[in-house]
Amino acid sequence: MAEDRTDPDSGERDSWFGRHQQAAWIGVLGSVLVALIALVPQILEYLDDDEPAGGAEPVAAPPPTSAEQPDVTSPPPSTDPTTPAAGQEHWQGRLLVDTGGKDLDAAQPVDVGYGDEGDVYMISATVIEGGNGAVVSAWPGGAADPPGYQECAGTVDAEGTDQQELADDSVLCVRTNGGNIARLVVTERGSGTDYGTTFDAVVWAES
Repeated sequence: MAEDRTDPDSGERDSWFGRHQQAAWIGVLGSVLVALIALVPQILEYLDDDEPAGGAEPVAAPPPTSAEQPDVTSPPPSTDPTTPAAGQEHWQGRLLVDTGGKDLDAAQPVDVGYGDEGDVYMISATVIEGGNGAVVSAWPGGAADPPGYQECAGTVDAEGTDQQELADDSVLCVRTNGGNIARLVVTERGSGTDYGTTFDAVVWAES
């Protein structure tokens, strides 16, 4: 019969190493747990810092535009093309003036009778009168040297009156009640009861 050679001390040694290995693992786990507990306040503080103040949602910045939009301004209103500029010819042609007033501010001078628009009319065969604020002056140069716009405006502003005597070669300058300037050159003297006198006329726009 074989002899039992089991060492009675081996069981004690295995039990001793097992206990020490278990204690080592417990120590390691305890150290890890302590480290995690120490990190908890720092993690909470980090999360608090990331949260927007007051619980408000963060405002997203607008997307960048590819180019700055130009400042659009309205163009200035254009001048009415139907309104002539100062000194521009408004009308030219043959003009018959009689005892009924003629409106020289109209697109084409018209007979307005004794209305408020009449600028000039004849009161005798030799006298023309300005009406409704219009004034008339005689150009000293006569028909041989008729004035332009600037000369006519200057002489009527300096010497304009409500009446002027006429001769066969008279040249008149008129400032109408609308502010325009007219040059009237006698081409045919008046006759008959209406004293109708024919002029070669030019009307310039003043404004």
